[in-house]
Amino acid sequence: MALLTTGLFENTAVSGVRPSSTLTVRISNDDTISETIHIVGFFQSGSTKVQYVDELLSLAAGEVALRNYYAQFDAFEFQFTISSLAVNVSAWGKDAAGNLTTAHRVVAEEVNLF
Repeated sequence: MALLTTGLFENTAVSGVRPSSTLTVRISNDDTISETIHIVGFFQSGSTKVQYVDELLSLAAGEVALRNYYAQFDAFEFQFTISSLAVNVSAWGKDAAGNLTTAHRVVAEEVNLF
């Protein structure tokens, strides 16, 4: 099993508007068997990380899943426990109009193992 993280995204509001209001996560299972993914989301409150997402997802071989999560916090982070390195995770922040936020983007190659 591997633990992946987006790292902490800073999402401080500028003139009352946050860069990202949602985070879209794309998970693909490129393995030949079903895989299980555990998704955990945190927001930062002062110096404390508070968990607000806890989802267990099962993907068949070759299946792709998209998930959208609320992200209107000053800072947030997502962690993924995957059962195979054939599972790819990418994430994009989106503003209130649904446009991609380049500051909050991680593709599969950029999600950090820890």
